[in-house]
Amino acid sequence: MRIYAGDGYIQMLLFALYPDGRVLALDGGCRCDIPVMERMLEEGMGRRWSDVGLQIVSHIHPDHAGAAPLLQRRYGLRLAAPEGINRWYAGMGGFLQHKIDIFLGYFVVYVMKKPWKNLFYRRKISMDHALRDGDRLPGFPDWQALLTPGHTNHDMVFYHAETKTLYAADVILYVNRRFQLPFPVSLPDEMEESLLRIRNLDVKTLILAHGGILEVEGVAPIVDILLARLSETTINPMLRRIRPLTRFSPALRDHLL
Repeated sequence: MRIYAGDGYIQMLLFALYPDGRVLALDGGCRCDIPVMERMLEEGMGRRWSDVGLQIVSHIHPDHAGAAPLLQRRYGLRLAAPEGINRWYAGMGGFLQHKIDIFLGYFVVYVMKKPWKNLFYRRKISMDHALRDGDRLPGFPDWQALLTPGHTNHDMVFYHAETKTLYAADVILYVNRRFQLPFPVSLPDEMEESLLRIRNLDVKTLILAHGGILEVEGVAPIVDILLARLSETTINPMLRRIRPLTRFSPALRDHLL
């Protein structure tokens, strides 16, 4: 199995190519990433979209779920996502949170000094497979889905024990040569539990949506850095002002009641 990575609008675009020609798409990217993904698969990897046996979505944010529904309709891809993913943007609170998260995506684009592109995407996805904690991926049973809430209540990471590979999605970020927590950490206690859960996994290859592919000797030292940051009481003043905008999801409100 070989991991292919390319630069997306906000995050990395990732495919796992198997020796028999099958392809697993690791997250969906932004909707504006579709032409880049098409070039990666067709020209860079020499494969067809019919070779993509499954596309996974780790969570519902625009840089992870934006392209997935469009690729699903265009190429008939099977899509797997966390079981409770569509609760995040449900109802009026979810409608508002969806628009705010698109705005926050543009804030990231501004910070990255990138040109404006279309980030709009549907707030619900139609999945073929609802993933629960510990499930094996349909058609790719060598990958296991692990529920790791904290960033949202439904985030998942994906572990390939045979090659000691962990796709950490947004649970671990590597930005400006530093390991960082995602923003927002909506559920700090759950984030701590999630980090502790993956701390002792046997990992040699760490795949990050924000940071690329890193060769490591386990993730315990990285997790310890993030646990220390999680316990810090100070926060960047800009992020402190933005944080109230991240709390409208009904799934989050239900969890905090």
